[in-house]
Amino acid sequence: MRKILLTTAQIAFCLALIYGCSPEQKTDVKTATQETHKPQSTQEVSELQKRYNRIAEVDLRNTDTSFLNAEQKQVVNLLIEAAELMNPIYLRQVYQKNPQIRKEISDSNDPQKELLLKMFDRHFGPWDTLDDDKPFWDNTPRPIGGGFYPVDMSKDEFEAWIKAHPDDEKAFRSWYTIIERTKDGGLKAIPYSVAYRQWLEPAAEKLRQAAKITSNPSLKKYLNLRAKAFLDDDYYASEMAWMDLKDTPIEVVIGPYE
Repeated sequence: MRKILLTTAQIAFCLALIYGCSPEQKTDVKTATQETHKPQSTQEVSELQKRYNRIAEVDLRNTDTSFLNAEQKQVVNLLIEAAELMNPIYLRQVYQKNPQIRKEISDSNDPQKELLLKMFDRHFGPWDTLDDDKPFWDNTPRPIGGGFYPVDMSKDEFEAWIKAHPDDEKAFRSWYTIIERTKDGGLKAIPYSVAYRQWLEPAAEKLRQAAKITSNPSLKKYLNLRAKAFLDDDYYASEMAWMDLKDTPIEVVIGPYE
């Protein structure tokens, strides 16, 4: 049986669909204090284009989906809409300040601004993932803990906090939380369902809509359970339901994965 596989890519909530992932193009996040960014030379512009071209583009908009019936096409379209909501989550999981950085590039007078924005969107941040995460905008190194931990937090501080606050250990070591610094300099765990509620709630609704449409019992079960997991951070039941998918050309993997 021919199948359409909708699958996640990279660390957590970025879902690669029929036409792939791209970060949000607009943001209402106000730009923090901007540092002056010197325009690059013509030679450097050419080099940036070469770096951008290292990833080949494949246009899948004309993919043959004739093997899907009308019901299945409706389901796939809703799953694509749910997948688009994963992009802004993953953008922040790479680095929490990524939306501000993109706006900084957009507001700049750099002569290669459009190319820089395309490069940013391609790599989900200002680091070239094909060149050991070398920054192509400013010189900020990619944070080791991504957007999951405070950039100024060390592993020793993390372990010391758990030792001093044993009741926090389960949440701090959970696969479905991020760690943030409190106003008084302490640490706290934020569940994915809270940190990313803005996108997970509408994504869950898309999955429920798709579940109502599909006549396949196993797919219906998985979609409903995964929608629930988006809101309560308990992914086990939906993981088991995914393994039980059968008699459907649609397999969707959407959620927090490495």
